[in-house]
Amino acid sequence: MRRWALVIGATMLLLILAAVVLTPVFLYAAVMHAARQDQTAPADAIVVLGAAQWDGQPTPDLQARLDHAADLYRAGKAPLIVLTGGAAPGDRYSESEAGQMYLRGRGIPAGAMELVGGRSTIESLRETQQLLAKDGKTRTLMVSDPFHMFRVDQMARDLGLQPLSSPTQTSPIRPGSATEQRYVVREVFAYLAYLFLQR
Repeated sequence: MRRWALVIGATMLLLILAAVVLTPVFLYAAVMHAARQDQTAPADAIVVLGAAQWDGQPTPDLQARLDHAADLYRAGKAPLIVLTGGAAPGDRYSESEAGQMYLRGRGIPAGAMELVGGRSTIESLRETQQLLAKDGKTRTLMVSDPFHMFRVDQMARDLGLQPLSSPTQTSPIRPGSATEQRYVVREVFAYLAYLFLQR
């Protein structure tokens, strides 16, 4: 009996170790796969995930997302753009406000935009879902950097949205670059944090 207990214990330990090692590997592959997908199609709203802004001016990363959202709106993919992102302590503008000002400058009418806050992806998506739920809207074109799409999609589905991935192709974080690889690795651990901590 003692021998069998040792065998079973060793087997369970090996399985746990395998799960610990393989889970990040599988997630890395899933994040990379999602980064290369584009599901652009007609939707209820275009949702732009926030990124940093400099005193009301979008950073190149945020600008790439906003440019893509403007192109989708002009192509008639959705009648509404939801801009997400709150303000960091000391900021005069939130990420969503910087996005709105930028898109107004590109000719997008104010009536076609809604702003929500959120200092994290999940906070922004929760506020987005609450906003859209008022009109029974769920089908969303999610706009962010490619590396971000896997986590965005999972979170949006958990909130009851019907997300379609539409990543920007003009981000300064280029596909296949060392920078993208670092962000993908970060996304793996960010998704694990969401999975276990719901944040």
